[in-house]
Amino acid sequence: MSRAPDQLAPSWLPRQQRRRIDRAVRKLIRRDVCSVCGSRFEHNTRTAPGLDAQGNPAVAGECCIGRLTEIFAIGFYSTRHYDFLRPHDCKPNLKLTTEQIADALAAYQKVIANTDELLADVERRGGGIRASQISLLDHAWKRDDRDWFERNPSRSHRARAPFPGEVEAAESPAGCVPIMLVRQVEPGSRLRAACDFSTDLLPLPDDEAVIHALFDAVMQHETVPLDSAALRTLIEKYRASGVAS
Repeated sequence: MSRAPDQLAPSWLPRQQRRRIDRAVRKLIRRDVCSVCGSRFEHNTRTAPGLDAQGNPAVAGECCIGRLTEIFAIGFYSTRHYDFLRPHDCKPNLKLTTEQIADALAAYQKVIANTDELLADVERRGGGIRASQISLLDHAWKRDDRDWFERNPSRSHRARAPFPGEVEAAESPAGCVPIMLVRQVEPGSRLRAACDFSTDLLPLPDDEAVIHALFDAVMQHETVPLDSAALRTLIEKYRASGVAS
């Protein structure tokens, strides 16, 4: 996951050159690889756009930042989306020193490393699923899930409609609606999976075995049932194997 600021090339370059460099850098950022050595960026490591030794636009990973002859910015790469990293309003004329920028990046990387360490055990006990969207801030859906599982202490899975802003807006296929499947690993720690579900199968049975089977199918990238026969087959498979309770 990489994100580019509105402008990367330094303002002292001619306007046309700035535009050309910005376009080239944005394309390189989307590749998620170091354009100097070709290695894939590693999670929670520094990256830098700039110019290589030949004066070409480049986006270097931590492996090759020292090989850039001109550095436009410093950032870091993550394979996860953390809600506490979303942009906030900032002072437009705020100027930071190189040391302040380095300290801020190091602080963010430390928070990410600590968060990943805490999540590792939850993900292992939740079925070995690596979450890509991390929500640590207070959200309406988190409060709703917490309250629901408190009212239903015998349940570990739940299906519900997504809350506004919970998932990236995307148009569902014809005849389908988005559904959130939630697994509670322990009170306060939950995993969520989003999927498009056929309207012919709604409303879903509020049954632990049914939602458990659907959650695993989505997380393991299996085919989501599109009719009642496929849904029954999936549930019977899980009940026979003792996976669902």
